[in-house]
Amino acid sequence: MNAELLAIGSELVCGASLDTNSQWLSRELEARGFTVTRHTTIADDLPAMIEALQAAAKRCRIVLVTGGLGPTRDDITRDAIAQAFNQELVEDAAELEHIKALFARFNRHMPERNSIQAVRPQHARPLRNNHGTAPGIVLDLNDPDCLVAAMPGVPREMKKMFEQQLAPQLPKSPVVVRRVVLRTFGYGESRAEELLGNLTARGNNPEVGITASGAVISLSVTARAASERECDELVQPAIDTIHDKLGHAVYGQDNDELHGVVHRMLADEQLTLSLAEGTTTGGLLSQWLYAVDNDDHKVVRVDRLIPGGDAPGQLLDFCETSHDGADYSVVTSHSTISEDAETKGGIQQGQVAVSGRGLRRVLDVNFTGDLGIFRELAARMALNLIRLHLMGVPVDEFPTRTLSGKS
Repeated sequence: MNAELLAIGSELVCGASLDTNSQWLSRELEARGFTVTRHTTIADDLPAMIEALQAAAKRCRIVLVTGGLGPTRDDITRDAIAQAFNQELVEDAAELEHIKALFARFNRHMPERNSIQAVRPQHARPLRNNHGTAPGIVLDLNDPDCLVAAMPGVPREMKKMFEQQLAPQLPKSPVVVRRVVLRTFGYGESRAEELLGNLTARGNNPEVGITASGAVISLSVTARAASERECDELVQPAIDTIHDKLGHAVYGQDNDELHGVVHRMLADEQLTLSLAEGTTTGGLLSQWLYAVDNDDHKVVRVDRLIPGGDAPGQLLDFCETSHDGADYSVVTSHSTISEDAETKGGIQQGQVAVSGRGLRRVLDVNFTGDLGIFRELAARMALNLIRLHLMGVPVDEFPTRTLSGKS
């Protein structure tokens, strides 16, 4: 059963605000067995909104709209839904009293303009907003067979309205959807796809999608079936194949972050870490690890930033002498920028060194993009060396080549 999401607002189209509502709603709908096939962002343009609503209603079973339910003249979602589906606008007396009561509760006079928020298409039902003044709208269509619902654009109000008011009114999907995301580090996007072969071909069930962010390759395994058991039976062979093909590159699942995984591994063995960061990571390792450190076991024993200028000439020697009693030491160099004759762009270059408990390794880091991503890449390379060592992976299976931002 398909669904589409429409986000309304000129501020979204021009880039002044980010549409996070559609992302959240997609996850909620998928968890309920719906397949979201399209996100559409539309300016406060009545003809464009009408056209988009009519087209979406013909394509899918559910259309959810966010935004455009405020009291100002550019809030025209009510008008668009009414005109798109040939309805008169009527005032809902109960919702008007509810809005007035909200203002009275805070000893505020309700501007006359706010009464427009109690208006809805004639055959629509209101969705009570217990956290703001904008009621939602839900409309059941027969031709086409579609449920159209509109909710406020304010995320806090929208989420509560969806969970408390709209979700119980959604049609029940005959399909169960199960998604598992495997998180990997060490391969570029194209190399990972090459190793996985036909597993990522479109039209498979389960479907395996690949996304890249900050040098992490995420593989989403999505199965659709009539029951949870059937979904599990579809998902597990794909997960097994990914582990078989990518091996130690798989470090976690779903929301796992590499620094969180390494922190847990160190904490479980009561091990500590010393950090000395140059501009190659710029304090990112400290930031990540302190975010998950806790009173039960402090993993980060000492951290410092290497002052400006050249990093120590013998990075590995410096790494081995700066443990400060910690089990592992990580030192990152100061980064440099070299000019690439072919691209005429700056290439970030740096090094990460890790030592401790029999581990001695320096890796080069090269990246042809943003400094922030370069630092994420370098920090994850250092963490990955520790992860592999803690797993007991033989040293000859460790990365030996430069890991760059190119796939």
